[in-house]
Amino acid sequence: MPETHLEADPRLSAPMRRHLRTLHLDTVEAYRTWCRENGFNARLNKTLPQRRRELASSQKTTKQHRIDAELEAHITALGLGTVAEYQAWCRAHGAGDGLQKSKAQRRQEIQLGRQARSREKADRSSASQHRRRRKDLLKRIAAGEVDDRELTSPLLLRVRHLFQNAPLDPKARSAFLTLLLHVERQARLFHLKPVVPQYGPQPANNFVDGLASLAAWHGRWVREVESWKPDSHNGRRQFGALARHLLAEYDVPACMDTAFFSGMDSEAKTRQEWFVHVGTGQNIRKAAIPLRFTKRMAHAFIVSTPSGYTVEAALRWAQVIGMGGDDLLAEAVCDSMLGERFEEGPFWETVLHFFVNHPMLDVAHVGPIVDYIYHRRTVARAAQEQRDPDGSVRLIDPPEPDFTMKGRTPESILRRVDAWHRGLNRSQPRKPRQWASCGVDGYTWVDEDERAGEIRTWRIEEIRNSRDLAYEGKHMKHCVASYLTSCANGTRSIWSMKVDYLGSGATRNVLTIELLNNRKYIRQVRGRSNSRPTDAHSGRAQEGWNVLTMWADQEGLTLPGARSRAMRRI
Repeated sequence: MPETHLEADPRLSAPMRRHLRTLHLDTVEAYRTWCRENGFNARLNKTLPQRRRELASSQKTTKQHRIDAELEAHITALGLGTVAEYQAWCRAHGAGDGLQKSKAQRRQEIQLGRQARSREKADRSSASQHRRRRKDLLKRIAAGEVDDRELTSPLLLRVRHLFQNAPLDPKARSAFLTLLLHVERQARLFHLKPVVPQYGPQPANNFVDGLASLAAWHGRWVREVESWKPDSHNGRRQFGALARHLLAEYDVPACMDTAFFSGMDSEAKTRQEWFVHVGTGQNIRKAAIPLRFTKRMAHAFIVSTPSGYTVEAALRWAQVIGMGGDDLLAEAVCDSMLGERFEEGPFWETVLHFFVNHPMLDVAHVGPIVDYIYHRRTVARAAQEQRDPDGSVRLIDPPEPDFTMKGRTPESILRRVDAWHRGLNRSQPRKPRQWASCGVDGYTWVDEDERAGEIRTWRIEEIRNSRDLAYEGKHMKHCVASYLTSCANGTRSIWSMKVDYLGSGATRNVLTIELLNNRKYIRQVRGRSNSRPTDAHSGRAQEGWNVLTMWADQEGLTLPGARSRAMRRI
């Protein structure tokens, strides 16, 4: 409404007409709408103090709109899009993340932004030059024109080693170079960190060796390397996508990627052949796998294998599922030695059928039963020792090399397992056997037990003699004493976690830990009576698991992530 209408409106007094003009409002209706939006009553007979409050609010809003417009222009000048991005930028560059800035402060930020963009441009140029230099260096390494003295990077030294020593024919070496040049530019695969936690820091457990393994299959590639682009920032997913791009026209379970991180010997080649076999649309049952698969097992392997498994463990998991077992039983079997060993397949099928046919058997007993049967049938031949009078070692046959599951019941087998545990923990040589440290340091952590209000010290210590090993098994009520020979020959080490209470002077055994020495991989962690550290009733063991994690970080030990294979049974 034109201003003259305000003058003609009989509802407004002269002061109210001036007030509306000051607020830049043209009609009574516009004024009433403004009042409602700003929290004022819409009456037309306002006192002077009321009008002043409304005017102050209007001026504040106008100023805020002006500030908002200036802030928006400032954010745009910095090359940013939102207030959140601006505040994050301020924090990253050491500026305050408040929004009320003076003109001088904003000028400083504009200058800071220009400097940052200049540095980023220089960094990109430097990175581009570095990539060009590394590209040229990779070509020279492949041509054999570079020796070890010219290389300081462990990664490039490994690349040279593979070009010089890996079992690759000339075409495979050319394919390897093509892969390196492409992923160096496209992906996050150019490092030597272990890829598969279960394999530990083995020489071939890295992406560069994995690329060499892919190159060895160049004759079976179904697509060109150059047409592959990563669709993930995760290195493991990138490698899996690359392997499928090169070798697969059909879905391949993620667990099969692990085949490319165990080297290029005959066993590794066999596992890689499984990948190619499935990737070309063939049935896993017809591959040279170490198990007799039914259709149901094959379906479980292809469709529903959990993430985090190696291909070996996944085969065993699918076997149990295909027999009619559930996920808990399948995981318990994979957590035993059967998750990575396949000898005597027909016999162990009878053991698995025993577990499946007794679904009320607690899966906590699966690992101890498997260990017991294995020792009765096999391990004694290589592990149980006796000494002749002259001190020489004499190996003896296993107690029951023809052990079968016929006539066994859960109750009878558990009685035998318990008796075996007691015997292991009682039988000690008159002179305890000792062995050298595995080279990993122990760990100490001091904290306060909040429930008891008492200072306590956590200790993780390596067991280095047969007497302490037997004591650990007896005190914790499990069969750790059966690891004597593995500890003595250095392949494994057993560690005891204890906690000492300062006030009472008491010491409590908390966890027993098995470490695969050459892999620096924690294979098993168990509390009393084979309990899991994560069991709800095991509060101290749960706290111990946190201490264990700190020890693993300190010593560079591998703890599996998604699926904790450290939850094996001792």
